Amino acid sequence: MKKTILLFFVFVNLAYGYNYDDVLLKAQASIFPKIMLLDKKLKDKLVDGKIIYTIVYDKNDYKTALEIQNFIDTRHKGRFDKYVYKINLVEFSDLSSKTQASAIYALNSDKDIKKVADFAKEKGIVTFSYNIDNLKNGFLFSLILEKSTILYLNKKNLHPQKIDFVVSLLQMVKFVD
Repeated sequence: MKKTILLFFVFVNLAYGYNYDDVLLKAQASIFPKIMLLDKKLKDKLVDGKIIYTIVYDKNDYKTALEIQNFIDTRHKGRFDKYVYKINLVEFSDLSSKTQASAIYALNSDKDIKKVADFAKEKGIVTFSYNIDNLKNGFLFSLILEKSTILYLNKKNLHPQKIDFVVSLLQMVKFVD
């Protein structure tokens, strides 16, 4: 009986996407756009004068991506500081060289994470990941809520020729190799 219940929950997760921590999603949706603004080369990443904040998601996580978009829109009301923004929801499988992005936030995926990291590296844009394990796949930032909030930065994927953060941000992150 226990095995049946366990298998049921495994298949439900596979059918309906990942289980996300709502508090962590909201914390990331609040903090990540602010971190993006600390890139000294942000103006080079604007698309038609706007920040394009791209959220990539697995097809089963569309609802979660939409909730993040709504949370950000409610909180920021169309502007990240002095910049007008647009949120672009893109399924992992639809990400291509034609995808516009000033920064990327990725939800979970089993197979397409490396593709997103490579895309961002090529374009020289900041990447954020829901899952800290994606830092080893080439993402730049992730946020974890433990006893305190910890912002992780993958030092290996920081390319100063394309992304240059203010020193105060670098003093507060925890570096991961």
